[in-house]
Amino acid sequence: MQTTKGAKGFKRLALTTFSAALVLGALAGCGSNSKNEENAVQGADGTASPAGPYKMSMMLTSYNPEPMDPEGEIYKQLEERTNTDLKITWVPSTTYSDKLSATIASGELPSTVLVLDQKLPYIVNSVRSGMFWELGPFLKDYPNLSRMNEVALNAISIDGKVYGIYRERDLARDGLMLRKDWLENLGLQEPKTVDDFYKVLQAFVKEDPDQNGKADTIGLAEQQVAAGWRAMLTWMGGPADWEIKDGKASPAHLSPAFLETMEFYKKLYDEKLINLDFAVVKDGKQMINAGKAGSWIANLNDANGIEESVKKVTPAGSITMVNALEGPEGLRSPGGSGSYGIFMIPKTSVKTEEDLKAVLNFFDKVSDEDMQNMLVNGLEGRQFTLDNGNYVKTTDSKLLAEYGMGDSSQLAVLRDKVVTYGNPLVHLRDEMWKKNAEIAVVNPVQPFISDTYSERGSELSKIIDDARVRFIMGDLDENGWNQAVAKWEQDGGAKVIEEYTAAYNKANAQ
Repeated sequence: MQTTKGAKGFKRLALTTFSAALVLGALAGCGSNSKNEENAVQGADGTASPAGPYKMSMMLTSYNPEPMDPEGEIYKQLEERTNTDLKITWVPSTTYSDKLSATIASGELPSTVLVLDQKLPYIVNSVRSGMFWELGPFLKDYPNLSRMNEVALNAISIDGKVYGIYRERDLARDGLMLRKDWLENLGLQEPKTVDDFYKVLQAFVKEDPDQNGKADTIGLAEQQVAAGWRAMLTWMGGPADWEIKDGKASPAHLSPAFLETMEFYKKLYDEKLINLDFAVVKDGKQMINAGKAGSWIANLNDANGIEESVKKVTPAGSITMVNALEGPEGLRSPGGSGSYGIFMIPKTSVKTEEDLKAVLNFFDKVSDEDMQNMLVNGLEGRQFTLDNGNYVKTTDSKLLAEYGMGDSSQLAVLRDKVVTYGNPLVHLRDEMWKKNAEIAVVNPVQPFISDTYSERGSELSKIIDDARVRFIMGDLDENGWNQAVAKWEQDGGAKVIEEYTAAYNKANAQ
């Protein structure tokens, strides 16, 4: 898997494009963890020898009805390799946010909790009140944690300090997925530019790409919460969410490229190259899954599942992908944070530095190469076998339960040494992610906090999102769009700009 290159700190992060990631326990079950002499843990400096497993508890998301089997081989190896007596409280992903909020409010926390959005006001306030350990100064002492990406660390920071161990993800994951068989049926090549893509969409709608003799195909599938907007905006020369312009933080919707991208989508809408009901569609991916649409812009991780769905409708159907379309500013890709979720360590349950080092030791050990692969892929001979190099998952439900039907990957931190198994499309995805990392445009204010945005971000975003949809559908002209932007500024947007600008300038003055 792709591991992005490190940045050179906040200044470089903000100014450049980067080259380079269910059993709901009672609150008491999360448990607080008191220090005890038997749990002395050897840190990276080798100053202490472990006399026994460290009792550690954690709370994290589950995406499957059955949790990891605590009596299974993976759990056993996890405890042995990390020298822990581990208790995991699995919480269904659909209720995790509410459970986390209630758990933090109660003060009865486990040794570590998974936080999916560390910029939420109650998380920021908890950090500022001293509830969680600052981890930045300790990372250098661990062979794996010391390798953590500076870009991702900056992105998860709060007030310039690191309070979590991030779960690695590729830096820029979005791209274009296309019906390869439709391209072949029409004698078309994969598009390289935005203009090429427009021509492909015209052909997908007008030239019977599925060869059924009916005018029943859609060019680009979209949805209410735009899946492809951020990527298309970047391809059209716009920023990834925010940019620094004339010494000030400036939101993407103030860039000329934003209006140009809306005009492009309006052209697709007017020419019926996009599904006309996109404003009310919850999951646009289902249209390409069902063989109705020829393209989808989103996380390239979708491609393999889309192809599997397409083949159920059209056995000869296939998917290809393009990592980025060239626009007026060349090849660019919208960068993310380089992670998804962070493990935070509360001082209420992990009371001493010795205890803290034991928890950090756990995360360092799960980042060893064999541990990464065990958590993500399972154990060869148990969860999977290799048939001529192809990954074949077991059908034994007991063995699948050992890694929680894949939920064990929720424990993975670094993933840079994970072996990718899969069909050619899966390997193409990884290749596309690597290319994207080299052309990623990163949000320069991502590391910073605007209190106004934390409080009113959803409300402010809705003003812009609603106006964008209305513009595309022809219900709003450019004057109406400008009025919406003015309302955004009046309702708190101007304050958000001010706060992000101050935070950015403060960090870059150091």
